[in-house]
Amino acid sequence: MGNYLSLPILVLAVVFQATFVPQVRILGGGPDLVFLFVLSWAINTTLEEGVTWAFVGGILQDLMSAAPIGASCIGLVLLVFGVNGLSRQLYRIGIFLLIGLVAAGSLLTQIVFMLVISLVGFQVRLLEDLAYVVLPTVAYNLVLILPVYWFVRRIQRSLNQNRRINL
Repeated sequence: MGNYLSLPILVLAVVFQATFVPQVRILGGGPDLVFLFVLSWAINTTLEEGVTWAFVGGILQDLMSAAPIGASCIGLVLLVFGVNGLSRQLYRIGIFLLIGLVAAGSLLTQIVFMLVISLVGFQVRLLEDLAYVVLPTVAYNLVLILPVYWFVRRIQRSLNQNRRINL
């Protein structure tokens, strides 16, 4: 059921990110809502659902930007594999680990995205982009992860309750 919810939720996140987020940017960075939803969903789901969310979210995000299609998918899919491997090792992911995942995942997805777009011909100034875009994005993501994670957990719990009732 989570795969079917990925499209409407991620479409809303992408539309909100394309319309509202540019209005609240600090420097060149802003919150990455697709990243936050994909990370929040991947923490408490199967690898297949997490990869679906990452792929759909990355494609939708690239459709709303000048980036080549699939550039955002690579970092998000790598993030989902890392989160899945980590969640298999641990009993649960607490708030401090969630904050660490947001910081590390934001850096990973942004750096992979910059590498991909530089390979296809876009100009990337690594140090300037890290300071001007990536660090503000990490800060925004750290602030917004708790409300996004709370929202996603509510959806996942209601889906799990509906599954138990239907069984």
